[in-house]
Amino acid sequence: MPKREGAVINSGFVGSGSRNHRILLWTVVFAVTLVLVVADFTTWIELDVATIFGLPLVLAGATRSRTLLWLLTGLLTATTFAVYATQVPAGTFTLQEPYFVNRVLNAVSLLLLAGLLHIWIRSAATNEAQARLIKEQNEKLQTAKVSRRMIEVQEAERREVASHLHDLVGQKLTAISINLNIVKGQLSPHQSAEIDVRLDDSLRLVEETTESIRDVMAELRPAVLDDFGLAAVLRWYADQFTKRTGVATSVVEQGPGRRLSPTAEHALFRMAQNALGNVAKHAHADKAVVTLRTTSQVTCLSVADNGDGFDSLAMRQPALDRGWGLMIMRERAAAIGASLSIESAPGHGTKVVVTLNGNTDDQSSASR
Repeated sequence: MPKREGAVINSGFVGSGSRNHRILLWTVVFAVTLVLVVADFTTWIELDVATIFGLPLVLAGATRSRTLLWLLTGLLTATTFAVYATQVPAGTFTLQEPYFVNRVLNAVSLLLLAGLLHIWIRSAATNEAQARLIKEQNEKLQTAKVSRRMIEVQEAERREVASHLHDLVGQKLTAISINLNIVKGQLSPHQSAEIDVRLDDSLRLVEETTESIRDVMAELRPAVLDDFGLAAVLRWYADQFTKRTGVATSVVEQGPGRRLSPTAEHALFRMAQNALGNVAKHAHADKAVVTLRTTSQVTCLSVADNGDGFDSLAMRQPALDRGWGLMIMRERAAAIGASLSIESAPGHGTKVVVTLNGNTDDQSSASR
């Protein structure tokens, strides 16, 4: 009998336990069967076969093995007639003989008992399979809830860091720029031109730092996403990605635009970021297309490139998976109940597809 892990036992019998327990139970079944068969062969006292031989069948049912059950049923049914054949006096056999009729009735009783046990075993197996399925679904649900909560916490932390950068670093850089401009305006014409060059260089550095801070803030928490939704932030990010990497990236929208829940929009945007990041780092592509397809019940986001591609089966190796960040993408997809698939072949580019089923738009609209 195959080993079942996490099986739920819905009766008082010893179900699919450990391997040692099953071996012990099988041994007990055969030992009891042998003892009863020998007892029936060696005694002239008429036994209640249906009751005595029913015991091994019940024990066989406890093993949850239908093969063993019917093997014993056939053996014990044959034994009931073999015992009669050895014990009936020669020349006295008739079909109407009460002892023979009793054996026939006992054999029928064994078959009926085996049939009931067969139904019980099959029902118990179905119940166990359903219980395992429910347990697996509950575990997946709990994992999705934990992942979803982690994503929400991560996005909250990003929003807080972006806010601190704006309130603290951004404002101070603005103040420094104002002070430098004031100092520059107060320089007299006869003062050294070198100071003016230094001030111009400092102002340029402040301006570049301010732009860098804005880029970091946008990466942490794009205001476009909160204000205008997923399609708008994808267009904005595609433009930034093209300028930064040189990979010509376009966004294609299909279907009526609609807002999703904040968690779903953030997760899809981050997955698009990850996919484009893989394009820049691994694909050696010069073109990428981000497609956002929406219907009343399905949102499908895909990122395709014309790069080197890879053997998608090889990406199941943990080391490669970590290198491409696919594990993170899978966790993000699972957190919002979406499915993630990757289509790729060497020399034919890569396409990452995220499919979100269900109407998730306008959720938590009051919190926007």
